[in-house]
Amino acid sequence: MKAIVFLSIFSFSAFASDFTKQIWSHNSDHYLFSLHSPSQILVSENCFNDEVTLEQSKCDAIKALNQKHSLTVPASQFSGGKNPGAVACAVGLKMTIRIFTNSKNNENSFCEFNDGSMISAINLQSLLKD
Repeated sequence: MKAIVFLSIFSFSAFASDFTKQIWSHNSDHYLFSLHSPSQILVSENCFNDEVTLEQSKCDAIKALNQKHSLTVPASQFSGGKNPGAVACAVGLKMTIRIFTNSKNNENSFCEFNDGSMISAINLQSLLKD
């Protein structure tokens, strides 16, 4: 019964707006994220939704993305094929990287900010200087 309700809620949200909900997990901890389809920004569900737009969000994850400043990170930090978004998070922003899996066992790295908000590390790559 829970699965039917769960699928109904998440299927409805995909049609109701530009947002789809995703659950990402680490061990027994589960986190709800919103994917803003037009921008492909995957962020903590509490950062933006149908009532709070990307521009209105007050969470640290979105503030970092909206600052549009360039991070300077030494090239040596990218050795060994490191994820550029994870490097932007850990080295450039000095935040914490968390690795989660979804129901299909896909992994994704998320940057966790001081207010507890998180954003997919891939969304932070745009902050890196070329």
